[in-house]
Parts: sequence; C-alpha cells; structure tokens
Amino acid sequence: MALMKLIDKTVSADINNFESVVFETNEQIKEYFGLSLNEIAAADNSKLMDRVESFHEVHIEKLIELLFQTIQKSEELEVELNFEIEELSNKLLLMIDFANEKSKSFSVERMNMKTHLIKNSNKE
Repeated sequence: MALMKLIDKTVSADINNFESVVFETNEQIKEYFGLSLNEIAAADNSKLMDRVESFHEVHIEKLIELLFQTIQKSEELEVELNFEIEELSNKLLLMIDFANEKSKSFSVERMNMKTHLIKNSNKE
C-alpha cells in the first residue's frame, strides 16, 4: 500500500530529504484522497470531516498515522513547511476523535498520538 511506504519514508527522513518526502506525500494524498496537506490544514472542520467520513476505516487510520509522522518529523527536524503545522495538528485531532468513535476497538496508538499532539500544542 502506498500509504505505508509514505509513512516509512517519513519516519526515516532526515534534514536532507524531508522536504522532498513531504512533497511526495502531498502529491500522493492529493491523488488518493483529493486533499493536499495544505488543504487539510486550511479546511473548515465540518467540511473536512464530511470528506473523511467517506473514507474506508483502514485508510483513515493510515492517513492519521501519516499526518502524525509528518508533524512529528517536522518538529523533530525543526523544518518550516508551506502549511500551518498547528492547524494540521488540530485537524488530525478531529480525525483521531472520529476514528475513536467509529472504531470497534480501543487504540493505544491513537491515544498516544492524541496525547502527544495536545502536549505539543500546549507548549506554544
């Protein structure tokens, strides 16, 4: 699955190739989901969630993981991207809450992501 490859590339990215990985991620999710990272970050919450609701549960999970890894890596490498990380984090929190409500099983991984995002948003 292309999303898993993007997640792996993001996790293993370094300062020299992170921007190209983000560019590739942006292109792939735009093609696959019809939304770029910037469009996700800038989207109205209700319109975004209307779109996300139409995605398959597995794809939502992978999109959440990919967005989380992108945010985490940009913070780790202290790289400025051409979209608002704080807004992308807020949208990701909405998606995590949606996935938690929709899922039949509890996810420690999602809860850890949510905790990390909330903790980092309180630092600023």
